[in-house]
Amino acid sequence: MNIRDKSWSQAENKTFDVAIIGAGINGAAVYKRLCSDGYNVLLIDKGDFSCGTSQASAMMIWGGLLYLKNLDISSVYALSKDRDTLISSYKEQIMPAHFRYVFNKNKGRNKFFVYFALHFYWLLGFFRREKPEFQDYFDELSFIKHDAADGSINYQEGFLKWSDSRFVLDWILSCQSLDSLALNYCAIQEGSFDQQDKQWSLSLSDLTSNHRCNVKAKVLINCAGVWTDNVNEQFNIQSRYKHVFSKGVFIAYERPKTHRQPLIFDMGEHGDTLTLIPWGPVSLWGPTETLVQSIEEGYTITTEDIYFLQEHARRHLKSTLVNSKIVSFRCGLRPLVVKKGFKADCYPLDLSRHYKILEDPVLPWISVYGGKLSGCISLAAKVAAKISRKIPKRQEGLPLRNDQAENIRWNFFPGLEVRVPAIDWCVENEFCCTLEDYLRRRTNISQWIPREGLGYNNENIWFLEELAAHLPANNARTPGNHLKAYVNTVHDGCDRLIKTFENHTGGFNEPSEV
Repeated sequence: MNIRDKSWSQAENKTFDVAIIGAGINGAAVYKRLCSDGYNVLLIDKGDFSCGTSQASAMMIWGGLLYLKNLDISSVYALSKDRDTLISSYKEQIMPAHFRYVFNKNKGRNKFFVYFALHFYWLLGFFRREKPEFQDYFDELSFIKHDAADGSINYQEGFLKWSDSRFVLDWILSCQSLDSLALNYCAIQEGSFDQQDKQWSLSLSDLTSNHRCNVKAKVLINCAGVWTDNVNEQFNIQSRYKHVFSKGVFIAYERPKTHRQPLIFDMGEHGDTLTLIPWGPVSLWGPTETLVQSIEEGYTITTEDIYFLQEHARRHLKSTLVNSKIVSFRCGLRPLVVKKGFKADCYPLDLSRHYKILEDPVLPWISVYGGKLSGCISLAAKVAAKISRKIPKRQEGLPLRNDQAENIRWNFFPGLEVRVPAIDWCVENEFCCTLEDYLRRRTNISQWIPREGLGYNNENIWFLEELAAHLPANNARTPGNHLKAYVNTVHDGCDRLIKTFENHTGGFNEPSEV
């Protein structure tokens, strides 16, 4: 019996101290904190773990540099502290990384203003990162337009070693026990609060099989990210906050050999920047900042998104990179918390990235709005403080598992130089249900190999067919169905976008050595 089937069996008729809805970075951080505090916790997500915003970040662990723009010193101080705590506490998953702010020769911020701002930023972090310094010459100039760049400043933040999805997944897996469980592809069919028992009753169903179970919980926490408002509506929870959405799109180019550290380019517009981030064999260019009206719109990459990124790439990067083949696309939706009556008529960067934690005045219900990867520890600590006032700790927290990485079985994938976790291991131990789960969130294959792992000319389809044979089958999902569904998704999404790119560039040039 794999870990997922076992978890469904263990959950049946179980009473938890807390149930958390949403298994992105906020939900995973709260889950990890409450488990370490000794609570019995259930974490559920209607999709896969980390399948929303938390699978499409820039993977940067930053100290709130953006907030210096509005002189929000307290936020910069708090986020810098959170950043450094994450870097020091999770060395296997997060590394210190040098970032390079590249000045725009034609427009943008004054270089000495930026220099002093970054030193002030360094000071607010109590000098825990390396000191910022000017650098006029660096390796990445080989693919940057010389007439656009005017020197740079090197400074230090943190960066995830593998991916954002893997980071979230590892946190969730470290907490699995007889008392605390996580369930992906888990839908809440019914939910109600019993005033007599003072508990929530939830009827759960597995969206991939025939699993069903009923559970109870003393407190519910809504960490559903962009779906927070929808979950509140489902349970008739009223709130003075809501989310508006900012879409962020990245293009992944084939990575130049001289691209060694993240580059921050001053756009000269709205005080905004674009980044070029080295990540495995690709370079991520983006992200866009676009206010959208709905979740569906936010997860749809448009022609305008591609044109915007390409036009700005042409201003900063040489054509050998800009016109090279696209490997993949990355689209995320940022939930930005605002007051209920807010009308979205501003540039997304003008809206706060702060989080809000709101308790219902009547029911044992907590809603979490906004939030970022860098601030997840402090967010979880504040939620845990609210829980401790409702439920006394049962015991001292049990040690969390940290042996997951040591026990992973590894395999290779065509075109990748690094090993990846074997799919049978992921099915047995990591709640893997579909090809997308494996290729996108258990590994980085779909982001590092063209056309989401298929290859430019479908040269890897035989390997995906072998992978599909290891996935759990049921009445609706055979290995053939798994592969067919995945290929259709690539055709409808990635292939359409690549066609848009080809039309915009006039066709691909052969990638050049740079």
